[in-house]
Amino acid sequence: MSVAEAWSITRRLVRAPGATLDQIAAYPSPRAALIAVAGTGAAWSMLSALLWAGGHAPSRVLLPVPREIYYLAQAAFVIPILLTCYCVLAVVGHTLAVRLGGSGARRTTFACLGFAYALPLLFCLVVPDLVVYGLWGFPALKSVVRITGAVLFVSEWLLVARAVTAAHRLSGARSAVIAFAALLAQAVLGAAVLR
Repeated sequence: MSVAEAWSITRRLVRAPGATLDQIAAYPSPRAALIAVAGTGAAWSMLSALLWAGGHAPSRVLLPVPREIYYLAQAAFVIPILLTCYCVLAVVGHTLAVRLGGSGARRTTFACLGFAYALPLLFCLVVPDLVVYGLWGFPALKSVVRITGAVLFVSEWLLVARAVTAAHRLSGARSAVIAFAALLAQAVLGAAVLR
């Protein structure tokens, strides 16, 4: 699976999320999902590097990394962290789905959830932050995160729930509960280190 093919699936997902997730479930490619998550991580890494190059630092950090180089460090570790968060999301999502009567295979879950995880992060967080930073500078990011954070949460929850439905043929209500729990599990790791 090439980067171009992963991007093609991402574009289709923007236009028709439900139908595309059903197609991914029918022909799962966890490798393509991995490329989508890594690509989102690469875009976030670029944003972090730009913030560091601009002399910016987060207001607080939880890792033992000096604030003044935190964005540079984040540029290096954001891809592995996102891949780890994606694995946590997929493992928790698959485990809960099977326990609640789901019939999907693990590779199907990983494929569907990878795209459902990457797409909102890219288009509801990273791209808006890049645009806002480019147009209005670092101080504007603090204001916009209130909006992008809420949009990210809702879109990620809806898309991950729909991905669980596609992968496991569960009801929307069960899929929503599974998606919430899986997103919460990955957020415990991601929120501690990503700024």
